[in-house]
Amino acid sequence: MQTRSLRTLMRISKVGSFAKAAEQQNMSLSALSMQMKALETELGVDLFDRTVRPPRLTPIGRAIVEASIPLLQHEDSLLEICRPTDTLVGHFRIGFVTTAAVRLLPGFLNNAKHHAPQATFSFETGLSKALQEKVVSGQLDAALVTDAEGVPDALAELVLREEPFVFAAHESLLKDGLGGLLNAQPFFHFMPDTGIGKLIAGEMLKHERPKGSETIVLDNLEAIMECVSAGLGFTLLPAPDVMRYRSDDVKTIRLPQTSARKLVLATVREGALAGREAVLAALFSADETHVASEKD
Repeated sequence: MQTRSLRTLMRISKVGSFAKAAEQQNMSLSALSMQMKALETELGVDLFDRTVRPPRLTPIGRAIVEASIPLLQHEDSLLEICRPTDTLVGHFRIGFVTTAAVRLLPGFLNNAKHHAPQATFSFETGLSKALQEKVVSGQLDAALVTDAEGVPDALAELVLREEPFVFAAHESLLKDGLGGLLNAQPFFHFMPDTGIGKLIAGEMLKHERPKGSETIVLDNLEAIMECVSAGLGFTLLPAPDVMRYRSDDVKTIRLPQTSARKLVLATVREGALAGREAVLAALFSADETHVASEKD
């Protein structure tokens, strides 16, 4: 019996779908179905009830999943003993918080090509909370997320970078400084229910605005910066995002007290990357230079 088939069975059990499991295993749906049929033939039992859609595990199927957990953990332990701790070998599933992926994924791929040639990667983007849940459930091996409220206890976190927040506005709106923006201009707010959005909301509570001041919520950083570049209002974002999208006419104002977004690498404490977090983290390094101009 190949443990690969048991790992596929475990994946189906976790995600509840042949199609999702096939996608995460980098397999075609037909190949996954054939693998499960072959496992059923080898074991002489029906693992799935195929009279329903999607097929669901039978009682014996669930029992085999439970019995497979310690077996696969022991296999992982044996492989762990044989692997060097200063390199990455195998396939890893990595999540990127959407707002950082556009900046950091190209550098990651380039670094992986040169420094982790024995590793392959698949990626997905999403919101920090959803990515953390997928790491906990085993659907991802690691995720780069915004640490707004801390990661779940089951995860270890390694801070990769801290990105200071800055206010940004068209220079034509800055004759009265930050006070003029807060008192008279619309504020473009990135999704308040996300990790980065919660940090922005917390920071804005420190700055008084007149009752009824206009706030426009958008879910796209580029759209926010296009509106700011057009002189339609101001925003508060991490400096690297402002610098990526701003026009020459947009100026920034640093906060009176330093406030920053932490990007952290979240991994399962006892997972496949335990002991290799620093090796993976090194692949996120990039030669980015973000110099935010100041306006007094």
